[in-house]
Amino acid sequence: MESQLNHEKKCLMGSRDPQTGEMYFPPRPLTIDGSLRETEPCELPTEGTLYSWTILGGKAHFGQIELPGGVMIQCPLAPGEHAIDTPYVLEITGEGDTDWRFRRA
Repeated sequence: MESQLNHEKKCLMGSRDPQTGEMYFPPRPLTIDGSLRETEPCELPTEGTLYSWTILGGKAHFGQIELPGGVMIQCPLAPGEHAIDTPYVLEITGEGDTDWRFRRA
């Protein structure tokens, strides 16, 4: 499986259907429309809008961030006050492939 995080460029990596431009996260090798077209790697925008969120176990914050281009990402959120339709930005928290989250802009 390809990395979901590009540390050099400080962005998430997804995949794109070269015919329609539809983007996916996490990256996938084939489109979801049944055509079996191969996708190509793409860098995803680092800013989006909070669509929904929740707190699990009183500590862990998770949400859905809608990125430009229609990609919806389910991801960890930085602790704090959250508000639907608010801008959020990608935050890299470490060196690993899963060391990222979104925080309020």
